[in-house]
Amino acid sequence: MAGIGFALRHLARQDTLSAGVRAYSHAFAVSSGPWLATVLLLGGVELLGRGMLEGEELQRFSLVVIYGFAFSLVVSGPVVLVVTRRLADQIYAKDVAGVPGMFLGALVLIFGAEAALGIPFYGFLVDMPPGERILALVGFLVIGGIWIASAFMSALKSFGTISAAFAVGSAVAFAGAKLLAPGFGAAGMLAGFIAGMAIIFFGLAARIFAEYPHAVDRPFAFLADFRRYWEFALVGLLYNAAIWVDKWIMWFAPGRVVVAGAMPAHPAYDGAMFLAYLTIVPAMAVFLISVETQLFERYLRFYRDIQNHATASEIWRNHRAILRVIGEGLRNLAVLQATVCYLAILVAPGLIGLARGGIEMVSVFRFGVLGAMFHVLLLSAMVVISYFDLRRVLLSVAALFLLLNAGLTLGTLWLGLGYHGYGYLLATLLSSIYAYSAAASRILRLPYMTFVGNNRGLR
Repeated sequence: MAGIGFALRHLARQDTLSAGVRAYSHAFAVSSGPWLATVLLLGGVELLGRGMLEGEELQRFSLVVIYGFAFSLVVSGPVVLVVTRRLADQIYAKDVAGVPGMFLGALVLIFGAEAALGIPFYGFLVDMPPGERILALVGFLVIGGIWIASAFMSALKSFGTISAAFAVGSAVAFAGAKLLAPGFGAAGMLAGFIAGMAIIFFGLAARIFAEYPHAVDRPFAFLADFRRYWEFALVGLLYNAAIWVDKWIMWFAPGRVVVAGAMPAHPAYDGAMFLAYLTIVPAMAVFLISVETQLFERYLRFYRDIQNHATASEIWRNHRAILRVIGEGLRNLAVLQATVCYLAILVAPGLIGLARGGIEMVSVFRFGVLGAMFHVLLLSAMVVISYFDLRRVLLSVAALFLLLNAGLTLGTLWLGLGYHGYGYLLATLLSSIYAYSAAASRILRLPYMTFVGNNRGLR
């Protein structure tokens, strides 16, 4: 699944400045495209809309986008991880004829789950005009489609198409919202935004079908993998819920607002955290281009040499190479993210002011930036754990992150406004320490785990 990383690394190694810029620009889209596009567009459209819409209409638009983004991520999480694992298995086996069918089957499954959740909510619970209800539901489905398409992105080779889809879709979303808002209010702004998201989705889908030009066959065959890879399904649910659980708790804390009768939010906390999450984008691009590609090469060498009856000295040499790549890669990520974190904390007041946020957002943003630094390390450790198929370990990390983020957010809530975001910081810190400890205890013993620990014949 690291295929696109190799293509981007090849581009980055060309001896020109523009090649490096293009490589990392494409890496931003591949590694963080859905999140980056949504946050930037939401912020840009909100700033633009303050002169076009009334406060309540603008809040409705913002919350429809936030709810669609949050709950589609959680609903699609189990399907995305199981499909990702099945796709990786098929690529390894060089049998990708079932990819188009799997993509369509996964879409149907996610759309069905989202419809079961979205129709009652937008149809009966919220107080919005009928047009906005329909658009909110359509947006919910489209964003869910982007999540499942993103599971296939890292296996694609055409990074230019991926970047183009996000660039064109984002431009259409911004322009459409700007053009339609004056005449149609919140409904027009939603329609323009969703049109852009739809372009992103259909652009990614078209690329998937172009790279895998096979007939659609047995679209729901992947459902059997939910029994085989049930840990991945739970990880997808728990980890994505963990990302949002602190926001959900804050939606019922002092300072919240309730829009359309049934849509609570905490504008100060949500806005500060969304800005803080943007600081992880450079580190995720570096991980995609540099860290994961090197890990994949050493990982493949280790297991292929074993299959080819390597000697003990060769196995230990390959093991040391894996440890060196992981150590150096995570160290470089930590240094990069710490630098970005430091700069973001310094410019926090100016950045919040530029986003037209209140002074109460500054402390939340700073805690969020510190938390994002450890979140990058946590996510990197989880990817490493996934490579070595330590599914139970991965599940324990996701469950711990969810429990810590929920418990510590609740626990620090009563300390007052100055501590909002502190729970998320502590949760990512403690979860990353646990993830690294659990991964290290097993990867340091990788030869033993390969020949003895995972050998069912010796149990």
